[in-house]
Amino acid sequence: MKSAFTKKFTLIELLVVIAVIGILAGLLFPAVGSARHSAKKSKASSECQALKAAIIMYESEFSTWPLNVSGKDDVLVGKSDYVEMCKVLTGNNGKKIVFFDVGKNYKEEDGFLDPWNRPYQVLLDANFNDMIDANLPGIKEVNAYNNRTGDVRTRVAVFSYGVNKEDPDANDIAALVKKSKLVTTW
Repeated sequence: MKSAFTKKFTLIELLVVIAVIGILAGLLFPAVGSARHSAKKSKASSECQALKAAIIMYESEFSTWPLNVSGKDDVLVGKSDYVEMCKVLTGNNGKKIVFFDVGKNYKEEDGFLDPWNRPYQVLLDANFNDMIDANLPGIKEVNAYNNRTGDVRTRVAVFSYGVNKEDPDANDIAALVKKSKLVTTW
């Protein structure tokens, strides 16, 4: 004989289950956002190192930088020079050598972009003394945060401003360094 009562979910029980699922999803979303940011930062770091290696390989092959900056003071590569440098590194050079495979983050008008769709910043040792001037943007702020002084011992430095949407000034760069948002190769 069957029971007259069949056990079913009531409306209140269903609403409680939905609320619990909503609370758990709310706890999960910040963790997913943080993981995405960490993944972008890791990708940017890897791409900074690859771009630095490509510039050094170009210099080894041609005995000059991808830009005409030799003999000058150390430089932060400007936007138009950066775009031209990206073209040279991707095979638009005298020997048609591809030093850097840009993948899908390359735009003809902007050059190679970081995971936040901003151009990477490149610093070059234009006077070939194996040091980059400590007063250039990025270097000064990282040195200050790490209680270091003086020039950085490298021929090429590449960095990304990270999630920041606008070109930051010195105070913004210092804030990015403190928040570990600046991705660097030094």
